[in-house]
Amino acid sequence: MALTPEMRGQQDGGWNTAVEAIHAYEQFSKLLETIDAADIVRVRVILAFYQHMAECSGFYEVPKKMLLTIEGKGNNITPFHKLVRRHRKTGQAIAPNANAIMKDLMGHSYALGLRELSEVFEEAFDWDMRNAIAHADYMLASEGMRLRKRNGGQVRVIQWEEFDALISRGVNLFSFIRQIIEEYVKSYHPPKTVKSRLDGREPIADYTLYYDPSNGAFGFISGKEPPKGYNKDAVEAKQQ
Repeated sequence: MALTPEMRGQQDGGWNTAVEAIHAYEQFSKLLETIDAADIVRVRVILAFYQHMAECSGFYEVPKKMLLTIEGKGNNITPFHKLVRRHRKTGQAIAPNANAIMKDLMGHSYALGLRELSEVFEEAFDWDMRNAIAHADYMLASEGMRLRKRNGGQVRVIQWEEFDALISRGVNLFSFIRQIIEEYVKSYHPPKTVKSRLDGREPIADYTLYYDPSNGAFGFISGKEPPKGYNKDAVEAKQQ
């Protein structure tokens, strides 16, 4: 369940922002291959790419759920809910931004003794640059990206060499997590039966976890057999 972000009950397909973030990653990557390196528009696209990878909190539910699993707290369908704030006048929910999400992952990792992982989340995204992109508070100049900080604070210039390193750090974090998710999802082919329970009040029983490479289906079902639609022979024949 930790490998399945934004599991929200009965919502149908097309409502998962984590899946959308993966589509965005692929589309941005392909688009950048078509733009000349000397074209300033390429930098604009990179900034949009970076911002999307920073803000896709639905996707980062996966490492958060894994941390909760390590801690022994089990699955939580809204693992970042405690970070949600309410508008004082309207009462509307205010979703946490990338800063809050990464700080939460950083602190949680550190509390569990995963110090190196905590550092990864701490250094993943540059808060100044992310904020500047979000508020159009920057200029692109010959020496690099100028952060104006028009609402207060010391101005900053991110030289192009540093710019490339910062972009790579953030985008690579997303890419690595995605690769790990894919690797472990596929490890459930052939299906595996485990002793488990969905709630502390339930008795321990058999659950079968499965991944069907013929259609990409991934999930679990009670009992020792995969779902009826899973055809092991058909899957193996297609792979051959």
